[in-house]
Amino acid sequence: MQPVFIVFEGGEKVGKTTQLQKLKTYLENQGHSVVLAREPGGGDPHIREKLLHMKSVLTPEQELALFCKDRKLHIKHVISPALQQGKIVICDRFEPSTIAYQGYGRGMDITLIKKESAKARNGIWPDLIILLDADPTKVINRREASTRFDAEKIDFHRRVRKGFLAQAKADPQNWRIIDATQSLEVVWKNIQSNIHEFLAKRKDTKI
Repeated sequence: MQPVFIVFEGGEKVGKTTQLQKLKTYLENQGHSVVLAREPGGGDPHIREKLLHMKSVLTPEQELALFCKDRKLHIKHVISPALQQGKIVICDRFEPSTIAYQGYGRGMDITLIKKESAKARNGIWPDLIILLDADPTKVINRREASTRFDAEKIDFHRRVRKGFLAQAKADPQNWRIIDATQSLEVVWKNIQSNIHEFLAKRKDTKI
């Protein structure tokens, strides 16, 4: 079959991890070869630790450099080889997160972010982006924060959400927005429906 690259995006605590695993199991049960990936850390787990650790102190510029370094390694060693083998790659976060977090959230120049990330991803871009969308005030509790980003003030998370929605609006053909405040099963059914419709349109792909 043709290779497929699917990315899940969204703010903190929207349930991406659970839904990604459900999708992996679903696709494998349909006979597909699936690679589950994530950023940051897909290229270098130590970069993930540095970016997310509560005690890490990083400037936005340092964050961007680390995300791009990790993405370059991730593409080279995981994503690109899997796609070349005709596999389905489903990834937890990619460049849209960098734009949302470092661009809209941190206030960095988005043109610069895209330029640096483009160098890292080497022409690779998702075939489909699933955005799990939720009002951060409904899903984030700073007192239960486990990462630097969890612990950011609610206004930061609002800006991040705005960044995701702006990207989805600009590219409705490749993005699908799903209300993540619904029950886990309703969210999954919506994801399943969108994935089924997308893959059914791919040449030589049947589910």
